[in-house]
Amino acid sequence: MDWIYGWLLLGGAAFVLVLINLVRAALRKHQGWQVFLFASLSCGGLALLCALQSINEYVRGWLVDSLLDVVPTLVMASSAAACLGVVLNLLAMWLHRRKDAGE
Repeated sequence: MDWIYGWLLLGGAAFVLVLINLVRAALRKHQGWQVFLFASLSCGGLALLCALQSINEYVRGWLVDSLLDVVPTLVMASSAAACLGVVLNLLAMWLHRRKDAGE
């Protein structure tokens, strides 16, 4: 498997799933929201794992120039994406739990 494109595909899936969950919360469809939350967080975690696998391939191939180019950018992008994913999932969870509490 080519890990280089795996993180992009799984990261995109994570954000699509959290957006679906937010739209469902806005439409007041509160049944089954936990599945989308779990799937979104799982895809985000797997995307980070794919990014680490691609870095592992660079290390095994002694591609130091590639590491110097890729790692700083990947760290910033992964950190921003992980934080945004967690915030959006927390927002979706809060919207669904607010309805479950009877507000």
